[in-house]
Amino acid sequence: MKLKNKPLKIYSLPLFLLTLLCSGCGVYSFTGTTISPDIKTISIQNFENPTGEGPANLTQLVTNNFKNYYRRNTNLTLQQQEGDLQIEGQIVSFTVTPAAIQRDGEIDRATLNRLTLGVQVRFTNTVNPDESFDQLFSISQDFAEDRDVTQLTPAEIENMTEQLVTQVFNRTVANW
Repeated sequence: MKLKNKPLKIYSLPLFLLTLLCSGCGVYSFTGTTISPDIKTISIQNFENPTGEGPANLTQLVTNNFKNYYRRNTNLTLQQQEGDLQIEGQIVSFTVTPAAIQRDGEIDRATLNRLTLGVQVRFTNTVNPDESFDQLFSISQDFAEDRDVTQLTPAEIENMTEQLVTQVFNRTVANW
């Protein structure tokens, strides 16, 4: 009977040490965030689109993606205003530019177009003000010349905004 209990004791100590190591000070999480235990709330304001570029629901899409991403990946409580962490910003670009140009006789034409979505983000950390910043984030996606920007599917635009939100998330709470 003693032999059966011995393996349990051998594996218990490393498992206990691993659990202790992972819990640490309570700052690290498996999503990669390094949020101070003093930070409990976040407020995310609506992202306005003063450029008027992009689909009509772009401001709603960007704002909702921010809120949903932070809800899913942190334990922070979302507040309307005055959160320990505060995110606000605006969409500064939704532009199409040629990404590859090919000469066809005397005419240059785009064989590949690039859509760039840019968001200016002001992040305020009321607990650790040194971590606050005001920064431009952008993401680009190439698409074929024969597709107009208005033909991009909602899923493609959703994917771009999610990638943009991930960049901001990594800069704000993952400190990447």
